[in-house]
Amino acid sequence: MITPAWHIRNATLADMPLIRQLFEEQGMGTVEVPKGIRVAITPDNIMLGALRCEELSDGAWYVRPVVVFDSVRGTGVGRALMKDALKLHPDLRLVAEGYCAGFYDACGMQRCSWDEMAYEQRHECDVCPGRDTCGAQPFRSVPPKHTLTFLGTTSGCGVPAFFCHCKACEAARKDPSLRRGCSGVLIQGNSTILVDTPPDVRHQLIREDVSDLDHVFLTHAHYDHLGGFGELEYLVRLYRESALPFHASVYAMGEALREFHYMDDCFDCDPMEEWEVREVDGLSIQAVPVEHCPGCFGYLITSPSGKRTFYAPDTAALKPEVRELLAGVDNLIMDATFLAEGASHSQNHHSVRQTVEEGMELGAGTIYLTHFAPHICRPEENAEELLEEYVAQFGGRVVIARDGMKVEL
Repeated sequence: MITPAWHIRNATLADMPLIRQLFEEQGMGTVEVPKGIRVAITPDNIMLGALRCEELSDGAWYVRPVVVFDSVRGTGVGRALMKDALKLHPDLRLVAEGYCAGFYDACGMQRCSWDEMAYEQRHECDVCPGRDTCGAQPFRSVPPKHTLTFLGTTSGCGVPAFFCHCKACEAARKDPSLRRGCSGVLIQGNSTILVDTPPDVRHQLIREDVSDLDHVFLTHAHYDHLGGFGELEYLVRLYRESALPFHASVYAMGEALREFHYMDDCFDCDPMEEWEVREVDGLSIQAVPVEHCPGCFGYLITSPSGKRTFYAPDTAALKPEVRELLAGVDNLIMDATFLAEGASHSQNHHSVRQTVEEGMELGAGTIYLTHFAPHICRPEENAEELLEEYVAQFGGRVVIARDGMKVEL
């Protein structure tokens, strides 16, 4: 079994004697309960360090404190604890003694004014007998910048499909840049969020140099969006050693866990109802019902700056209430399975032209076409150059999504 040098988990009552010893040795006072404390633990259950977060009167979370044992200083334990804290609390603040300021600079925190600290934190420093000599410096986190990466951009079978010799598949055999895997996206900021687990997700994550995940969202439970779910088992059992948060509709979650019934202990399941919102890494992620199959969601992702991105790789025409919600969306990433109307299964999908027309009617800033299925288009309509010729007329407002393409959220 290959495990990391340490993993981070919530502190327990059994950890408290050692945590108290660690805090007191470093002059950080004492604490009695594990609430808000995360600990770095080796595979042999040896504690390396601890970080305590506390919510103060201004509603922000504060590091109070982070400490590691002297024997592991400089090995990255402290930075790992800070990274973990930022995943849980994107708006994070603290006051550092002067000699520690460089550590927090290296962790990506930014120096700020005392006015940005809660009253309790300011008062604690004001009455500290060492205030004049410690060089105390307030810090706050930088709002995370989020990037969405297209892991794959086709429907089932991929391009080229092993059995298919259509124009698109033959072109992709000759030119690797035209190859497409099944649809899924990755969202990265402080955390790493996977939306859908296509059958080729292992290769897609390796290509993007991803070695851990923090959340998984599922749009629906069809094979081309779920087939790689089993690849997450050993991430949890061999590496994370803690359940992975899993978000989906009740129906889709049930289908996934029936298919992969031996993995139910690998996930911290969060069934979502239509229109519900989850706050993850500073993002608001809303489950939006779409017409494709039972329990199918698109996700409306709103960044801290207010920029909105809608991702719906499988959907028929949007309902009026969905269209109202999405009016003026900045990025519309949507099903464009067929180049033209009238293809098989078209009642459950968009064509390229339907997606463009709907995006224009919504006033979408940029329209990204994804989930292509050239194998089941009419033979005269499945060549890549026809798609490029069609979108060229929109002056860059309509974009053909490609595997590995990135979008700033």
